Amino acid sequence: MEILEKVDDKEINETLHVLADVVVALHSSGAHYARIVRNVERMAKGLGFEVELVLTFNGIVLTIYKDKNEGSYTLARSIKIKGINFETVSGISILSWDVLENKISTRRIGKILNRIKRKVVYQKWELYLLLPLASVSLCRLFEGDWLQCIIAFISTLLGISFLKFLRAKSYNSFFSYFLVTVLSVSSIHLLGAIFNLNHIQALAVSVLYLVPGVILINSFIDYLEGYIEAGSSKFIYGLFIIFAIASGFFFSNFIYNLGIFNHVLYDFSETQQSLVFHEESSHALLFATKFLFGGLTSLGFAVLFNTPKRALWVVFLLGGIGFLIKYVLNVEMNFSQLFAVFCASCFVGVSGMYFAHRTHTPPVVFTIPAVINMIPGLLSYQFMMGIINWIMQPNGKVQNVDEVIKILNTGISAIFIVFALAFGVAFAVIVFKSHSVKGNDLNKLIELYFSKNAEKKSSQ
Repeated sequence: MEILEKVDDKEINETLHVLADVVVALHSSGAHYARIVRNVERMAKGLGFEVELVLTFNGIVLTIYKDKNEGSYTLARSIKIKGINFETVSGISILSWDVLENKISTRRIGKILNRIKRKVVYQKWELYLLLPLASVSLCRLFEGDWLQCIIAFISTLLGISFLKFLRAKSYNSFFSYFLVTVLSVSSIHLLGAIFNLNHIQALAVSVLYLVPGVILINSFIDYLEGYIEAGSSKFIYGLFIIFAIASGFFFSNFIYNLGIFNHVLYDFSETQQSLVFHEESSHALLFATKFLFGGLTSLGFAVLFNTPKRALWVVFLLGGIGFLIKYVLNVEMNFSQLFAVFCASCFVGVSGMYFAHRTHTPPVVFTIPAVINMIPGLLSYQFMMGIINWIMQPNGKVQNVDEVIKILNTGISAIFIVFALAFGVAFAVIVFKSHSVKGNDLNKLIELYFSKNAEKKSSQ
């Protein structure tokens, strides 16, 4: 649905529509509000207009004018499709600079935009291979053995295939997340039961590919940029997705506790005991392992988010180094997990500014996939299982106070770690928000930022 004021000016009409198409494409591809505003303002300026934008979760109101005294023109449009496509976000960012610098026509902008939206970044087999491998890497980072890694691979493959099917059939998003969670978690319970396997680590990673990490991080960036309404709508949407996932987890565990999966077909418990990983003999090997699996995890999620292929090496590098920093601070140096995650995500966020112009890609396109491996999966799993066990207590049995405190402490810790993760990624964006990374190295941005602050202090 769209409402357009009747105007005779063909230039106004074409400009309104092409800018609205840009906003819708960015919004439906997972860009945060500030990035949408910057891109649209840049393009409008290149076309000789000023622009004002009101963005809601399900629609936009776009106004353009050359001189307010001569009148303005407004277009409203609804937005239905929601997803993550960083190739589209990156392509439109490049296009916006092209419009500003080369003053290309609206007709050409429309053609380029259509090519960007139609571009297929990864084939299905690449997603169905790399995302399950990301779950395997996460399972290994959570100290799972190879048998747990195998069932995590199978669970993720089944889940992402089912999710793609439900989206193709246009099922309700929240119901789709519920069904996919039931399938993923139930498949692990089933495989764990029939082969008599310990599968706690596999369960901890079973639904992490469904967690709305991009949405929550974008909502946090919107809050920090002052776009409270936009941030709130994303945050609430993300909470509903988490609720759908938690409901699916609860339902799967409820079925499992009924004893349906208790029949052992083949007993691999002794084999599993022999496959337990031993601590690496040297720090160098240990760190190399953490780096490798951290990078592979980020790489798999980058494919899920349609990250441009030219940026994949940066995602792998930042994902591996970021997780290694978190591991060293938390495990080797005994800092809290919250502090370790914050420092590691800050490193990723600031490094993203350096690599942005080298890959011709907005920083968040590869910084968000790079920090996904630091999501507190085990804490979230322990919190969820604690709540489920609490809810399923037999009638008349009172939950131990210490257990309740432990459950709540786990949940609060997981929430604050996610906040630290989001703030670390957003840190560089907020600090350097008045400067584009286009054509600039990180050291120049830092020098510019601090010299600007020094001038302010001297003038006071």
